[in-house]
Amino acid sequence: MFWNELEDDFQALIEAKKSGKHLCLNGRYVSCYSETCKNDLHRRIKDAIHFRDHADCRTDARTYYNGVLRVLRRKLREVERELNKKNLSEVSRGLPEKRRERRKITINQRILKLSGLL
Repeated sequence: MFWNELEDDFQALIEAKKSGKHLCLNGRYVSCYSETCKNDLHRRIKDAIHFRDHADCRTDARTYYNGVLRVLRRKLREVERELNKKNLSEVSRGLPEKRRERRKITINQRILKLSGLL
């Protein structure tokens, strides 16, 4: 019975990963690149740091939590990078583009400008 439930949980996690969802600690599925996901990763990192700091030095538990922290921090950097891209694109879409139009200057105008007549 236990193995069936465990297998169902693994299948749910695999399906969530395929659809771009993140499983929060409270059991909700959210988008992988959302503020909720970012906050959940921060909480997981804080929790893992707490348990790692309370483990004895040079133990397998401490090594395990260091590995977990490495993966969580990598995922957090990825989420923050995508959120920054998303925020930058929203900001740039909201503002009118200020492109400088390149003036087309003929050779005669350039010569006149250099001579100080224009």
